[in-house]
Amino acid sequence: MSGPDDYIEVNRVAWNRRTEVHVASDFYDMPGFKAGGTSLKPFEVALLGDVVGRSILHLQCHFGQDSLSLARMGADVTGVDFSDAALQVARETADELGLSAQFVLSNVLELNLGKTVDAVFASYGVLGWVPDVAAWMRVAAHHLSPGGALILVEFHPLIWLFDQQAPVDYFHSAEPDVETQKGTYTDGGEDVEITSCYWDHSLSDVLAAMRKVGLEVTLFEEYDHSPYPLAGMVERAPGEFVLAERAQQRLPHCYAIRARKV
Repeated sequence: MSGPDDYIEVNRVAWNRRTEVHVASDFYDMPGFKAGGTSLKPFEVALLGDVVGRSILHLQCHFGQDSLSLARMGADVTGVDFSDAALQVARETADELGLSAQFVLSNVLELNLGKTVDAVFASYGVLGWVPDVAAWMRVAAHHLSPGGALILVEFHPLIWLFDQQAPVDYFHSAEPDVETQKGTYTDGGEDVEITSCYWDHSLSDVLAAMRKVGLEVTLFEEYDHSPYPLAGMVERAPGEFVLAERAQQRLPHCYAIRARKV
């Protein structure tokens, strides 16, 4: 691997391999989703508000559960991902459930739909897969109509400092952390070997990138738990997961930003 394009291709292959495992996992609960459940968590539901009739671009949509949850709520949704395996599942699920949503295969940093939307949405483990957060913000801003909103919910960069499986810096480095492991972050797939490339982005990186592209932050929140049970976490209360070794400390596990295109 010699540059960002090579790293992104490694990640594309990784997400293709993850997709089959994730679709079958209890973590994503596809039977429950198909029966009418939503994959959206309380953090983003509160930030999104009423989405009926709004056009939403969902970046890094994986196999489309959040996109289709938004479609169920009445939004006009376009989901984007670079994994062809994931988008095949997304399209098949939309057809099976009779839901209207578009899905576009693209590296998020190269996306140009030729249209603007009311809101750009992304959540949980998105920025770490791209080498350049400023380029990611340029894509988001480019697709927003004036006054439109970027809604980003993300894992807090601080919690990765407590991951004992990989050396992690808080501040960004041009070279990613490259890790090969068996399985993924969900149940299942223990025999599947996956290599991933991950970049660290500090909060100051994220906020500075927003300012540079004319996105004005109107809300910033930090949360003392994760709605997802990541490795090394325990359930403190229903739907609230915290780092097991620091369960007595109130640490930021996730953050949320709403920003308006000026």
